Amino acid sequence: MNLRVFSIGFSFLFLTFSFHSHCAFADESQEGRLLVLGWLEEVSLYPSKLPLHAKLDTGADTSSLHAENLETYTKNGEEWVRFQVSNRAGEALTIDKKIRRHVRIKRKQGRSQMRPVVKLGICVGGVFESIEFNLVDRSNFSSAVLVGRNFLSGKILVDSAVSYTSEPSCTKG
Repeated sequence: MNLRVFSIGFSFLFLTFSFHSHCAFADESQEGRLLVLGWLEEVSLYPSKLPLHAKLDTGADTSSLHAENLETYTKNGEEWVRFQVSNRAGEALTIDKKIRRHVRIKRKQGRSQMRPVVKLGICVGGVFESIEFNLVDRSNFSSAVLVGRNFLSGKILVDSAVSYTSEPSCTKG
């Protein structure tokens, strides 16, 4: 009887440790290929490489960009938008982009808002990608850019305990 209890107990412990070591290995391999950054980072907006402050937000599906003086117009039968982006240093940029679509964003106040969506390049740490940004007035926020999961997923792990851990260092874009 004691031998049987010992065998069952030993088997249980062996399986438990085997399972935990497998889980730890899976986590390590995933972290090994993800860039770990803080919840606030400096990013570069392409093609001009304009430096901007950004919040990396894993709770947001999409990314948002602070845009001023939005003007929509028609060019070759398509809807375009002209807007200005500026950073804390006072550097400003006027951008003309084709509107890819409009998106309805739910706000904390309960009302939804329609926003134009454009595609722009962004560099976060050493990761570059052209992604969709919805354009909005973010003047009441501390960061001009909100980087959502449409950029972060599979590339960046956000550590909410730290901020400004890297500078944009993309060589392409």
